[in-house]
Amino acid sequence: MKFCTKKRGLSPVIASIFMILLVVVLAALIFLWARGFISEQIEKFGQPIDNLCKRVDFQVALISSGAYNLLEIVNRGDINISGLEIKMYSEGNSEIIRVNINIPAGKSASSEVFLGVMQNGKAPDKIGIFPILTGNIRGKNTNKVFTCYKNQIFLTY
Repeated sequence: MKFCTKKRGLSPVIASIFMILLVVVLAALIFLWARGFISEQIEKFGQPIDNLCKRVDFQVALISSGAYNLLEIVNRGDINISGLEIKMYSEGNSEIIRVNINIPAGKSASSEVFLGVMQNGKAPDKIGIFPILTGNIRGKNTNKVFTCYKNQIFLTY
């Protein structure tokens, strides 16, 4: 007994279209994945802003007055500081506060900041203070802030 079977497959044109579609989808996925590794280049004075973090030199004094605390900041460097990021630590938890304060180079400024209890109800054991710089996005006329995490000052209560 002889069996007649008709085998049918995809035509070469359809197979080629599927292969091209597969390559395009994979390329799009790789591009979207890799885009997360590439950040916008923020510049100040024509160089990357993270290089200027080395030149930031500041001191902070914490003056307590009840529920509010006064942070006295002295900018000893030659780069303007446009704000502070304050990270409070308590028993393994942390919270972040951003303070907008302009401190020109070589000047001092003070700002009242509420550093009372954290969300867990505890007072912070220590706080980390990080300077924030403002620069321009390369190729655009847009300002963007950059936090210098390498230049921190830690204060303990």
